[in-house]
Amino acid sequence: MCGRFSQLPSQSPFQAPRPELDEAFARLPLRFNLAPGQTAGVLIQEQDDIALRILQWGLLPFWAKELSLAHHTINARIESITEKPSYRAAFKARHAVIPMSGYYEWQATPEGKQPYYFQSEKHAATLWVAGLWEPRHVLQTDASSGTFTLITQEAYGLPASIHNRMPVFIEANDVEQWLNLRPGPSMPFLLTRSLPELKVHAVSKRVNNGREDDAGLIEPVTIP
Repeated sequence: MCGRFSQLPSQSPFQAPRPELDEAFARLPLRFNLAPGQTAGVLIQEQDDIALRILQWGLLPFWAKELSLAHHTINARIESITEKPSYRAAFKARHAVIPMSGYYEWQATPEGKQPYYFQSEKHAATLWVAGLWEPRHVLQTDASSGTFTLITQEAYGLPASIHNRMPVFIEANDVEQWLNLRPGPSMPFLLTRSLPELKVHAVSKRVNNGREDDAGLIEPVTIP
């Protein structure tokens, strides 16, 4: 799963799929440790335009009776995304793209779980992750426009050295295509995405606390 990520547009500017999104990206706050239940900048399709919206992490379909459902819908497994009631409607009509500066994953060790930080091998390059979104739910109490989830798949390549799951990455020039795809070609599109060039390093276990949110979290640490 992917349980934390960063959005650092003023430090590493996101390469917006459309120039008119540059200003919206620049206004996003620096977030070094975005955690489930918190809000993030997410790209969605609104009529004929791409829009950057602030959404809460943890998908809430319209039929959800309790906010607690969102604790279980931060990641949508690609293997069951067309079958799970929580994701079926969004998969058909509400695709999202989450821009990331990097993301965290944990590796089990005899001393406990060690967090690692993945980012693009290319300096300051954005990672684009496929997701789904839902409009604002009547139960929501935050100020966001709705909710979102990240789509994950079985890990391979470098991510597999740390964890058995990873996000589904898409190329910057495929962002608009994913936002507009409908059910028929959506799964073949996701299954044929390639892994971007990544690098990874160990980071402080402070990242385990979702209230921690500073630049030191993404700095490398030496593992004894």
